[in-house]
Amino acid sequence: MKKNEILSKLLIKPKKLTVKGGFLKKDAKAPIYTNVDTTMEYLLGLAGYESKPEVVWYDTDAAVLSIGKENIEEKEYTFQNDEEYFLDISEDSVVIIGKDEKAMLLGLKAFIRMSEELGEMPQMYIDDYPNIPFRAVHTCVFRPDDGTEKEESTLEHIKMMMKTAALSGYNHIFVEFWGMFPYSLDYAHWPNAYTKEEVKDLVDFAYDCLHIQPIPQQNLTSHAAWSRIISRKHTVLDQRPDMADMYVPGGWCFATENPKTQKFLRLLMDELLEMFRNPPYLHTGCDKAFCFGSTEEDRRISSDILLIKHLSYLNSYLSERNVKMVMWGDMLYCSMDALYWKCREESVDLLPKNILINVWTHDNPGKNWYDPEFFEKKGFETIYSPFLNDVGTESMVEICKKRGSHGILQTTWHKPQTAVPSVVYSGALQWCGKKPCDEVKKNFAAKWYK
Repeated sequence: MKKNEILSKLLIKPKKLTVKGGFLKKDAKAPIYTNVDTTMEYLLGLAGYESKPEVVWYDTDAAVLSIGKENIEEKEYTFQNDEEYFLDISEDSVVIIGKDEKAMLLGLKAFIRMSEELGEMPQMYIDDYPNIPFRAVHTCVFRPDDGTEKEESTLEHIKMMMKTAALSGYNHIFVEFWGMFPYSLDYAHWPNAYTKEEVKDLVDFAYDCLHIQPIPQQNLTSHAAWSRIISRKHTVLDQRPDMADMYVPGGWCFATENPKTQKFLRLLMDELLEMFRNPPYLHTGCDKAFCFGSTEEDRRISSDILLIKHLSYLNSYLSERNVKMVMWGDMLYCSMDALYWKCREESVDLLPKNILINVWTHDNPGKNWYDPEFFEKKGFETIYSPFLNDVGTESMVEICKKRGSHGILQTTWHKPQTAVPSVVYSGALQWCGKKPCDEVKKNFAAKWYK
């Protein structure tokens, strides 16, 4: 098989690929060796191998996975990217070298992906790493019986998206709960919310099977009903109307100056962080807060000041726990979709710069999108969120790479099944910047989203 033929079949095209000639003679029971003490059985099973890895010593600081032989070529490995891996496929062996464990496992996922795409695996040497450092998919766990039209978002469907994301190059998966997280306060979730055991199983699947970083997400400012707005339901107030003082009139935003509200939000953050094994990020939502600060008690205080004060409060609480706060940026600045009420632009200058700002549009921002520039000029890092607009995704990935921004958070919202091809396409663009053909994208989605 020639190089161009191989590349035409791949979702993600490696930066360097050298064809040796001949094919791998895969032995499902081949011995497996590694210098990394981590669980790989699930991924190795997807790759078609049955043996349990044996942990051995190699004279290198790099992470090694060797299938079919214990000894590897002794040489100095030079890495130009933190996620770089080398994949060496010979007739009777597969050797993956990564800068660290995460990079090596990205190489294993690439081998799994290519095994399905190519069928018979050519003997070849690959050196590859992603263009975009932070590559994430955003998922939602909705109440299934909220009366709104939406696609399936059960935990099993979230697992399917996790697997699709992990194998199409992503390194983070965000899980946003809409009244379905099993908080210890029974009024903080719907009666048919998932159990702690079920959510733990989801988190364990991400960490221990797929080796993708799961990140919790919960609206902690606006969208405080934790329900789709068209459902006209409110997770807390429908069950406990006596808790109305924790919210602005109507319940769309939290009454953030209320000590009872602050205690409630702290509990939510604590329980999310514990369930997700103290993750590096927590996405706090904070978008579309268009009636923020409208309580009777707060009417004499600038809503801009109230919002910045609240965001700073959330950030301080998370920072003390070594967690980086992520928030949608539209209430601070947005040039396209979110043209409703928002803060004065200078308000953002009062916000701590360690917050990761998530800019978004459901449209195509073109080549000169000002939103990331606005925040980055003020000292913030940014991630960008496209939805189902593939041309918009292309623009965002191009801008993100050009600006050296933090990364991309691909959204799926209430249409996760519809969004699968967009997730796959976005993953490929973020990794290598080259568009896969429609057939490759379609075949990949059909194979792994199940």
